Amino acid sequence: MESRAQLIVHPSYFMDVISLINTYHCDELIFEIHDNYVKQTYRNRCVIATTNGKNALSIPIIHQKSGSSVPYSSIEIDYSEKWKINHLRAIKSAYQNSPYYEYYEQDLLELYAKEESSLMKWNLSCTQFLLEQLQILPKISYTSNYQGDIKAQKLITAKGNKHPIYQSYIQVFQEKHGFLQPLSGLDLLFNLGPSSRSFLKSQAALCDFK
Repeated sequence: MESRAQLIVHPSYFMDVISLINTYHCDELIFEIHDNYVKQTYRNRCVIATTNGKNALSIPIIHQKSGSSVPYSSIEIDYSEKWKINHLRAIKSAYQNSPYYEYYEQDLLELYAKEESSLMKWNLSCTQFLLEQLQILPKISYTSNYQGDIKAQKLITAKGNKHPIYQSYIQVFQEKHGFLQPLSGLDLLFNLGPSSRSFLKSQAALCDFK
């Protein structure tokens, strides 16, 4: 199956596995930076697998005037809450027994040491982290105006959206909960490590979902 030459995505908090599959099989990754902020999306949340099942980690934002469209690029993170500490604790608790958590832990801590006031800029840093660790190197570009890409909208939607089912891999709490999906790309990274690339390559058939 030929890869889709270009893939448009909305910057998300640790791109989920389905988005990573699509990113692996594209030649150019285009970040949509002219959209409006939408609730109930992966713009400010990611989902990890814990001892209690799925857990959504949400980034608190500074809310702007309600009733009007707000550019995503203008959304600022609310640092009055200790969300970084809480998220790091949750991630460590969930994945410290995974095969590769310790291998990537220091790089993760360095990422969280960054101070980004902009949610979009923080998410771009999180995406860069995943792509670098997984050695996924598409050409990167940014939209010059809003594209309204349907696939990008589906990929960023966290609730009420039926994503395609991808092949299972070993997860820390699989015996307790079965295989969980869709999850953040962190789940793939910590469980499969360098083998993540082989997994992403094998899932090419999922890249053309509508």
